[in-house]
Amino acid sequence: MRQLRYALASGIVVASLATLGLAALGHDSGGMGGGTGGGGGGGSDGQSQISPARVYFNQGAEFSKKKSWYLAIQAYEQAVRLDPKFAEAWNNLGSCYRKIKDYGKSFDAYKHALDLKPEYPNAHEYLGRTYLATGNKDAAMREYEVLKRLDAKMADELLKAIQANDADLGDSD
Repeated sequence: MRQLRYALASGIVVASLATLGLAALGHDSGGMGGGTGGGGGGGSDGQSQISPARVYFNQGAEFSKKKSWYLAIQAYEQAVRLDPKFAEAWNNLGSCYRKIKDYGKSFDAYKHALDLKPEYPNAHEYLGRTYLATGNKDAAMREYEVLKRLDAKMADELLKAIQANDADLGDSD
């Protein structure tokens, strides 16, 4: 419980710093790439600022690397609360919910991600893995078919998981 309070307090501080603009404090504002939404805008001085949603997204990614799923969920929840159009955060949120076997919330998060980015390969892969985890191989195969035309390598990984009936096989988390 204490770890959770410290993590939330540090997240609030980090988000506050991001709101003020890390670039203004002389810090690099880099972050994880590949995102729409949550990316932060550029300032008039040419230096970009990281958005609070991106700060929480990055924090969620760090918690995910440590397999601290509940802390990652809290961070991703904050990211999507701040930026409801942040498809990557919705996707990662769904993945964390899958890891703790809360499949209903996982499906909901992937639906949000795919509503925002229908051709988002990561969401199709994770959705397929969630279908597989719930025993719905037919739906997992439908996601594989979609994924084949979006990202062949990712599709191959999903197919291996489906063939082995192991949703976590080849999953990088």
